[in-house]
Amino acid sequence: MDYVAVGHITLDELDGLVRLGGGVSYGSAFAAGLGLAAKVVSRVGADLTEELLRPLMEAGVDLSGVRRTCERTTRFVIRLRGSSEVSGLAHRCDSISPSDLEGVKAGVIHLAPVAREVSREVAEVAIDSGSLVLLDLQGVVRTFDDGLGFDGRLAGEFEGLDLVVHANLEEARAITGEDNPMNAAERLSSMFWTSSVTLGREGAVISSPEGFVMAKAPEVESLDDVGAGDVFTAALGIALWRGYSLEDAARFSVAAAAASTKRRGPVPVPQEEVESLMPGVEVSWL
Repeated sequence: MDYVAVGHITLDELDGLVRLGGGVSYGSAFAAGLGLAAKVVSRVGADLTEELLRPLMEAGVDLSGVRRTCERTTRFVIRLRGSSEVSGLAHRCDSISPSDLEGVKAGVIHLAPVAREVSREVAEVAIDSGSLVLLDLQGVVRTFDDGLGFDGRLAGEFEGLDLVVHANLEEARAITGEDNPMNAAERLSSMFWTSSVTLGREGAVISSPEGFVMAKAPEVESLDDVGAGDVFTAALGIALWRGYSLEDAARFSVAAAAASTKRRGPVPVPQEEVESLMPGVEVSWL
């Protein structure tokens, strides 16, 4: 297997409609669109129908690792205020178990938790099972006890592991206390192998042993930015696994995120389209 996404598939309530969501959905659909063998490891409820899963099935994603273990699938309420924003957690399925990764071997394993369903133990199993392991810190530090919040201290559970991590600026600020994205990425890179901080339409900052880059996003006509950060993370991991330089990996991942916003929902993004946007990604070394 080339790419395996681990975490909760979600149901997202957006503008009165319910659709498929979660980092595993967006990441796996993107990987499959590149022609990679992509698989999802998840736990869901009986309410996640075959019709709702159709986008992933049609993309060719392997869903044999999806288990129905809870009453209701993890469900978020998302509102649009210029950009997408989660406003609440309606339901949460049970956590991923290390045993769910039994037999998994992959080039890239993308840990994409949405509500603290992935533990350090699961991450350690993933590191033993994959050539490169990604962790989206959003689902680690986000809390829902009293409305949407962030507890940056929760990221400490994974500190020191050989991971490529992603956070948006708000999440990175909660973890590091830094308002400046470059400083936040640098602080994160002291905790993990490689770190990235996305800045929406502004692009991303990436810090790795190879160096420190800022990548400015190309202008596109955006329809829907839900899942753009998930696509960015998947693309960054895939690029690094393929042996891209840091500069080219930055171009590829930022272009992929931009291309994903031209579509609605977790669907494939053709590699040719990503590559056509890459020259418009301005990369500078910091």
